[in-house]
Amino acid sequence: MRMINVVIGVLLLVLAILHLFVPNHTHFMALYAVGAVLAFLTLIRNLSINTARLLAIGTTAVMFFYFAAFFKLAPHFHEQWYSSGVGLEGVGMLLSAFAMIPVLSCYSCLLKADCRETIVEQKRAAFFSVPENIQ
Repeated sequence: MRMINVVIGVLLLVLAILHLFVPNHTHFMALYAVGAVLAFLTLIRNLSINTARLLAIGTTAVMFFYFAAFFKLAPHFHEQWYSSGVGLEGVGMLLSAFAMIPVLSCYSCLLKADCRETIVEQKRAAFFSVPENIQ
């Protein structure tokens, strides 16, 4: 899950950097940058419950801003939307909104007792491994 969040963070950071050079789109740059920061913050171990709660709320808000931006851009699509800048911007917003779901699931997992115990007790195991208590 950590690698998925790293990939999401890097992709959102690349989108934020690309919007740095587009005039009148600094709000999109800020929105992508906040999403990247939230994705990278999942890499911090031992977050407190209150911090995880605030970050989960922030991630939900950013995800809904991505959806709102997409639905604001959607009426401007035309029959050749895939070759226009507005269409590509809308697809970027839609994909970013869905990419925030794994980030939100990391924060919501930190709010559950089972997940916190697993993270504390977890050793560096293989990706596909059999639990030790099963023989």
